[in-house]
Amino acid sequence: MSKEAQPEESRPVPPWHCMTKEEVIKEMKLGEDIRRTGLTSAQAAERLEKFGENKLTEQEKETLLQKIWNQVNNVLVGILVFVAIISAASAIAKIGNPVQNWIQVGIIFGVIIINTAIGIIQEGSAEQAAEALKAMLSADAVVIRDGKETKVPANLVVPGDVVMLSLGDRIPADIRMLAVNNLASAEAALTGESVPIEKKTEPIVPKEGLNPKQVPLGDRNNMCFSATLIAQGSGTGLVIATGDYTEIGTINALVNKVEKKKTAVLEQI
Repeated sequence: MSKEAQPEESRPVPPWHCMTKEEVIKEMKLGEDIRRTGLTSAQAAERLEKFGENKLTEQEKETLLQKIWNQVNNVLVGILVFVAIISAASAIAKIGNPVQNWIQVGIIFGVIIINTAIGIIQEGSAEQAAEALKAMLSADAVVIRDGKETKVPANLVVPGDVVMLSLGDRIPADIRMLAVNNLASAEAALTGESVPIEKKTEPIVPKEGLNPKQVPLGDRNNMCFSATLIAQGSGTGLVIATGDYTEIGTINALVNKVEKKKTAVLEQI
């Protein structure tokens, strides 16, 4: 999102799935004829400036040297290195058993190297997960702009855009459906549902005891979510969230915010 965009916690998110189509259009501050006209180019540009590009925020990548330093920059490794230096000095000065001292030095540095390698591999797995999320995103989208269907790069899709969906399309943003024709989307990567979910346009009524936020994503069948795939049919929907504010964006944020926890030994030290 752009630097002007508000942080997640300060931006109230309406319960789009529990609202009627008319309520959604009104909440988005759009005209009643939005399905026919779409946004104008000027409106799209204004919203792009306000909400930022439709892309996921990337975590700043570290160089190999930075990764190595992060793994060895702790008290435990410092103690091991100190012991190794003492053992090496003892071996050179021929204090005690030189062979045993050199073996001790080798073991210590071997442990440090192995621990560092494991740590770097684990960090690489998190980076690969973030890259996999990016690979799931759509490259382009068909929207209605200035009253006509137009294909635009997916990163230029903005909240308020009317998106046309058809078989095989990868959904470019989180969308509240306005019209569907035998539409179903494969959402296994997001919701865990093994079969495509059929879509409708009517608002969802939460089960007794649940508030709108507690309705599972798989039950929000008037919504289509970014990075999922149209498995059958076609439809038209209104973009209600892009980039980091989509459901896939939430997952990306969690992947990028994985904290590097200290081991119990380091915490005690």
